[in-house]
Amino acid sequence: MYIFMQFLRKSAFICVLIIFCFIGCQPVQKPELKGEGPLAVTVARGTATPEYHAPLERWRTLHAEVLNRGDFTQRECVLCHNPQTGCNQCHQYVGAKRISVPEASLYWPENGQKNK
Repeated sequence: MYIFMQFLRKSAFICVLIIFCFIGCQPVQKPELKGEGPLAVTVARGTATPEYHAPLERWRTLHAEVLNRGDFTQRECVLCHNPQTGCNQCHQYVGAKRISVPEASLYWPENGQKNK
């Protein structure tokens, strides 16, 4: 009887683990430009894409190298990019360091709209 009770406990524990895995392992929507949800990446209306950002997919993967080489600084980036609604959405998703440039608040107030 004791062995049977241990078997039942272990079986119940395994069932609970399986249920938690299915409930807790929901896919997370990745950040997308003009996407929806909490990780949507937004760009201010009227922002033109510079030639050096083309093709955009290549730029996304290489922008850290460009910053590390010193071709651009984060302060220059925040002139066009709002760290809260753009940069940090992707950085949060991939586990990269958040962008924090104090001057960004001069260009991007709390609501994410560019000052005019």
